[in-house]
This record gives sequence, C-alpha cells and structure tokens, in this order.
Amino acid sequence: MKIGILGAGIAGLASAYFLRDSFPDLQVHEASLQVGGLARSFRWHGFDCDIAPHRLYTQDQELLAELLALVPMARVRRRSQIYLQGKWIRDPVNAAEMVFKFFPARSARIVWSYLLRREHGDASFESLVLTRFGEGLNEMFFKPYSEKLFGIPSNEISAEWGRRKIRVAGLRDMVRRQSKLYFKDFHYPRRGGYGAISQRLYEEVKDCVRLDSRLVGVAREGDKYVCRFVDATGASRTEEFDALITSLPLDTFARLFGLDLNLRFRPARITYLLVNRDRVTNNHWFYFADRDFILNRVAEFKNFVNDGLPAGRTVLCCEVTEIENFSVERVVAELTRTGILKPDEVLDTKVVELSHAYPVYDLGYESEMRRARDFFGAHPRIHHVGRHAQFAHKDIDEIFDEAKRVARRITEENI
Repeated sequence: MKIGILGAGIAGLASAYFLRDSFPDLQVHEASLQVGGLARSFRWHGFDCDIAPHRLYTQDQELLAELLALVPMARVRRRSQIYLQGKWIRDPVNAAEMVFKFFPARSARIVWSYLLRREHGDASFESLVLTRFGEGLNEMFFKPYSEKLFGIPSNEISAEWGRRKIRVAGLRDMVRRQSKLYFKDFHYPRRGGYGAISQRLYEEVKDCVRLDSRLVGVAREGDKYVCRFVDATGASRTEEFDALITSLPLDTFARLFGLDLNLRFRPARITYLLVNRDRVTNNHWFYFADRDFILNRVAEFKNFVNDGLPAGRTVLCCEVTEIENFSVERVVAELTRTGILKPDEVLDTKVVELSHAYPVYDLGYESEMRRARDFFGAHPRIHHVGRHAQFAHKDIDEIFDEAKRVARRITEENI
C-alpha cells in the first residue's frame, strides 16, 4: 500500500513516524525547504526561537512518555500573566483578583452584571459569554481579546469557540480554578525549542520526505488518488497513492479536490526582539487583552530553559494578528507602555509572517465543516490530521496523538 502524506509539519512527520515500519512505500511532500510547519524553531543570536509561542501539556502519561523518549525535556512550572487596563493579573483569569484589583467601580459592574445576568442563548460567542459571566467580564476581557484574535465582532464568532476555550461554568469555578484550563506545569525541550520535536521526527523519516514539492492538483481515479506536485523551478511530477494523509489547510486541499469551502484563517506576524537585558519578565508568556493593543501575547524563551543561553540578553516573541495596524515600532511602543521595556534596549528585530495562524470560527464555519465532512465521507482513505487540516486549534500533544490514532487505524484496516 502506497501512502502519501501532504505537509511535513508536526502532523505529517508524526504520521510518517508511526507508519514507516508498516508501509515502506511512504512519501511525505512538503512545499517549503524546511520541515516543522508552525512547530519549528530557528537559531537567532544564540537563542532557540519557536515560531510563535507553544505549550506541551497533557494528562496522558503514555503519550507524554512517547514524546519524552523522542526529545529530552524539562518539566517547567507555568508562569503567565495578563495585562489588562494598566494592571497585571494572573493567567488564567481569576475572578476574585479581578474584583480586588479593579475595585470599586469596575468591580461592582463585574459582580452585579454576573449576579443579574440573564439568558442570552448561545447563538454566538458573545451571547454565550453574557449568559455565563455577564456584561462586566465580557466588556473587560472576553470581547476585546477575541475580537483582536479573530478580526471580527464577538457576536459574529461561533459559540463553539467559547465552548472549547472557556472551560468554566461561572465565577465560582474561576475562583476554585479546578478546570483543565488551569494547568500548572508543561514540558519544554532542553535544547532546540519545540522545533526539536519536529527535527527528531524528521531524522526518523527523512528518507521518505521530499522538500520543495507543492501540491497543485489531486483527483480520484478508480481506487487511486493522483497527486500532482511542482517545485520552485516549475517542474512537475505525478504520484499515485492508495491513501492520503493531509495536514494542508482544509480549504486549500478541498479546493484542489473540487470543493469550495468558505473557511478562513487569520494571518499573524511574529516579531522577535533581542533585548539588552538578562530578563524582561519572570513569565513564560503574557497576554494583552485591551483592544487598543495590537499585541496578543508575548513569550520569553529564556524563562523556559536557560541552559547555555547568552547572559545579559533575552529574546521576546511577540504575536500580532491585527496585521493591518502592525509595525515593529508599535510592538516596541506597546511593550514600553507597560513599563517592562525601554526602546533603546532593543538590539535587533526579526519578523516572521504566518499566512495561516488561526482558524477563524465565524458563525458560518460549523455549516462549512458539515459540508466538508459530508464530502470527504465518500473518501475514507483520505485522513485529515493537524490544526490546519482539521480547522481546529490544537496543541502539539493533541496533533501527535491524532497522528498516532490515524496511523493505527490505517494499519489495522490493512492487516
């Protein structure tokens, strides 16, 4: 059986890793000249820099053991904060702290709007939040951050996003902090950043990986899937596969296959700042909820693992999805505004553009996903793995686990 894997990010590489022994006639095609996708890292001024902040947290001990067997990792005690209306608060949001820090005027609105909240239904993310938390927390936190992240009004964001990401029922649970959202520890590779996981997988399967091989056409012919690839010179080649695993953006792959889906991805610009200071904060990452900030979140890699890193300097990784108002100068200015940075401390900058950073969960996305499921239901030998292919916000451990399950299913079906 010949299997084609589209994309050499963490999803494609992990799929190949789990299938390589059972299916030697395996090909992984990657459009770029590098592997890892969003889960890659690069070396800059002596620092291992991830492409955007990631996290690796799982309660599945078997899955964790498999990842630790691939790459040595440190267990890190989580430290993160949120900058909100001129104050630093804990992340995840703690309602009691919010009430205390924004006493008295804003606190009263948070409490009373929660106590007097009414049923708004769940037609949108905003109505879901209003029902659960009231207007106070919605206006201060949920609405501005979600609108900045997705670029659309919160009443046009699907409630499904809220059901996935707001894993609490109300202020009582936020105080108790018992949700899985409140993980205390995570794992981080001791060297190489999160990209070390992708690189390790690549070392295991590199003989079947073809770089500079972009998919431009796919069709079903009989019981085969015929794929056409081109390289940077325009040269093309055609391959036939018995089964496909795709990690490509769902709308892109579907369009090549003849289905137009009205799905969107939010692009992002990731700005790296080399700062002339040993550390800027004590946080692993920190968030900016206010709508007048273009910054979404910032990670400081030196706080993850510090072995062998340059002394007296640090790197900040700053994520921006509001790219229409983006500039490096504004990123620096916003960090300066919080008081954690001075402009003359910035020694160098680097910007990485991501065309598909986040799936946009608008009100129509669920119906489009049903169309996709109905369409691909007629193609059981096409498997979708990863954030882009499944149009879902997934962490590294979730993607790795999904690749393992798909590989097991393919293997069992062909025994």
